[in-house]
Amino acid sequence: MIINQELFDIEDQCEAVLEKIRTSNLQISLQKAKQKLAESLPAQRKITMFNEAKVAFEQVADYGTYAPDYQQLRKKLFETKRHMDLDKDIYGYRLAERDFQVQLDLVANRIATAVSENIIVTAGDAFSLSATGLSEACEIHLEKRKEIEF
Repeated sequence: MIINQELFDIEDQCEAVLEKIRTSNLQISLQKAKQKLAESLPAQRKITMFNEAKVAFEQVADYGTYAPDYQQLRKKLFETKRHMDLDKDIYGYRLAERDFQVQLDLVANRIATAVSENIIVTAGDAFSLSATGLSEACEIHLEKRKEIEF
């Protein structure tokens, strides 16, 4: 790698983009949602109950239906997961987190296409939804997403 002024200029531009992201409305919303979740005692209890149910189920999961209480532990796991997912603070945090991730994906896509249209940017996760509401486990089609809000 050749170190010259051009490299320093690119580094300065990266720092500017990072600062814009750190001070964006979505980042602020994410931090507020995270703080609200951390301060919510009912949400923290639901998370703890889910984690305990998950550990209990994982201990017998490898044995499947041959394990005693397999069905009961599985049912309890799903019930606690559902109970946790319906909490407004947990849902608010997940929504803010997903919105922030989408915007990061859009930034990565814009940077990549600025270099070359042939660069493929994979983004998101297996639980992201397309504009049609179907999951896209391998790659989110970023052109279906809203424009960058930073």
